Amino acid sequence: MKTIDLHIIDIVHNSIRAGADEITIKFKDSTKIDLIELSIIDNGSGIDPEKLEKIKNQYFSSRKERNIGLGLALLKYHAELCGGQFSIESEIGKGTRVYAFFIKSHIDRQPVGDLAGCITSFICQYPHINFIFNYITDNSNFSISSNDIKNALELEDLNKTEIIKIVKDLICENIETK
Repeated sequence: MKTIDLHIIDIVHNSIRAGADEITIKFKDSTKIDLIELSIIDNGSGIDPEKLEKIKNQYFSSRKERNIGLGLALLKYHAELCGGQFSIESEIGKGTRVYAFFIKSHIDRQPVGDLAGCITSFICQYPHINFIFNYITDNSNFSISSNDIKNALELEDLNKTEIIKIVKDLICENIETK
């Protein structure tokens, strides 16, 4: 994975497969403390302690079509490569929290990628899931959710070209990409 947004896509797809109907993506971009911080929290089925230990310590997948999972391992690798850290916590029936931070100025830190496009695609593509996106910088805090957009537009289906453009423009206007 070449950019941080690709890690987000991978982790969120894990949450969707775990049956989450609410997924929170928090992204902090701070120049003052030289940090990019990412957390993805879901209310999915959770991971049992034995599998969680395997996930933390090796390439592991619970999917039937393959028995190796690289997504979490790659996120951990890229966070640690640039002086950051990775953690995962989970509880059966309550959900999972994936956390990583990256030293922003580190030469090996991946670019952020298309964060607005990534978040927009989830908000507009999965009508049964409430995606909450919180973007924090040294100077601002922007938050948006699928439910807020649906209520404001009085729509249930956001997967229409004109709506996708509105949502992406709204997110782009409210996040600072560096």
